[in-house]
Amino acid sequence: MGKKLEQMDTFTRALSKSHLISCDFSYEDLQKPIIAIANSWNDFNHGHIYQREISRWVKAGVIAAGGTPMEFHTPAPCDGLAVGNPGMRYILPTRELVANVIEATISAHPIFDGLVLISSCDKITPGMLIAAAQLKMPTIHVAGGPSIPEIDFEYKSKIRKAFLEEKISEKELAEQNSLLYSTPGNCPYIGTANTMNSVAEALGLALPGSSLAPTVSARRANFAEDSGKQIVQLVEKGITADKILTREAFENAVRVAAAIGGSSNYVLHIPAIAKRAGIDLSLEDIDRLNQTTPLLTQIAPNGPYSIIELDKAGSIKAVMNEIRSLLNLDVITVTGHLLRENLENTPEPDRSIIKPFNEPIGKEGGIVILHGNLAPQGAVVKRSAVNPELYTFSGPARVFTSEQDCINAVRERVIREGEVLIVRYEGPRGGPGMSEMHRLSNVLDVMKSRIALITDGRYSGADRGLMIGHVTPEAYCGGPIGIVNDGDIIEINLNKKTLNLMISNEELQRRLDNFTPTPKTTDSELLNRYRKEVGPASKGAVW
Repeated sequence: MGKKLEQMDTFTRALSKSHLISCDFSYEDLQKPIIAIANSWNDFNHGHIYQREISRWVKAGVIAAGGTPMEFHTPAPCDGLAVGNPGMRYILPTRELVANVIEATISAHPIFDGLVLISSCDKITPGMLIAAAQLKMPTIHVAGGPSIPEIDFEYKSKIRKAFLEEKISEKELAEQNSLLYSTPGNCPYIGTANTMNSVAEALGLALPGSSLAPTVSARRANFAEDSGKQIVQLVEKGITADKILTREAFENAVRVAAAIGGSSNYVLHIPAIAKRAGIDLSLEDIDRLNQTTPLLTQIAPNGPYSIIELDKAGSIKAVMNEIRSLLNLDVITVTGHLLRENLENTPEPDRSIIKPFNEPIGKEGGIVILHGNLAPQGAVVKRSAVNPELYTFSGPARVFTSEQDCINAVRERVIREGEVLIVRYEGPRGGPGMSEMHRLSNVLDVMKSRIALITDGRYSGADRGLMIGHVTPEAYCGGPIGIVNDGDIIEINLNKKTLNLMISNEELQRRLDNFTPTPKTTDSELLNRYRKEVGPASKGAVW
């Protein structure tokens, strides 16, 4: 029997059932557990275009297990289409929009007993996980899965460089670059999409081994159908998301993200999900967990391998088994079993891709949290994607008040080797929207320049190089990044975890006392609301 629907008074229940019968459900269907499927399918995001098929497999599993599936959709913007455009300002706010759409849909219709979340890409998966934390109902996540690339990452960089040097046409770049995403699925590197889908598995909200199976594979279909079956079991057993999303589970998730060199964006998303679950997860917690977790993989942009190779090597289940001595093993998961039970009999991984715990690529995880007078409340760098020669760096600042201004300067060849580029007023409030600097960092990477980039905005998980983001407080809120002048010396030390503006304390204070932020204007009601209500990047940029 369904639970939520049967809790209504008899008259209301009968009328509610009449509306559902009009949607082609039978009266008998409505006597079963009713499972909501939140699907972020759309026609223009290659990470999501296959999720219609995935939903069909999930529904088949729900029906086979004795439940009734009912599907609805959420927003699913593509970062790849927004990057380098004003549209990027809307991407991070979409995270909470997705969460709110799911919460509103479920809460407005008190008929659902369980929830399946289907998503792939960058802000959509964390938005769905935020909703799971908020709703506290039986929930399971199904990743859409990654694309299978036909070209390697070295070739990708080569063709992009050729275009910037005007050696190939726009058509040639577009068609050749599309081979990096040759099948439906999200981008095949350890960007935010694959990081956050791995986080869902590490939290215990997805079936073991499911997060990285390619979209167009029999394994993806099997995981989807099995997830449909399992959500009915979770309803019957009363295993709700809040029983899974404990502090211990969040610490596991951070360690897994650290071990795979995950996107710097997880430093925004995991604390935001944790906050909705009533758990305070700080930058200091993330730094501590990274310090004590070895880096075990070199998936692009940290190295030459694709996410498909990590999946073939044993996937996230094998990574978790490798660091099991660091994990909280007695946490419940969507299997209905403890994590330690899920990891039993995990096969030996491919050691060319997943290194042994005692012979890691690095003794610490991929993320480092920096502090100093330029970032009193912290800044984030993905050290696993930085050449070790740049771990210590000092140079004169060149200051810009937008990403586009900096891109223009790079293209005009006015940037010099050894400089530290400061891009400010791109934080959550200053942007508003905390844009991703991927187009700028991509141009710098193609140039192979010895240049540092510092911003109160953020980066793509695909970025590599000395890219420091999430500088807090941001310029809009009066942070020291707002008082840097051209020519000021900036000192970066990733080993000591410091980020400093090399002026005296007296001069620093004088500048701050005389500093009035210069806000960008926007005629967007959505972005203006976001600016007023969003929190700092150091606490997850929670709206």
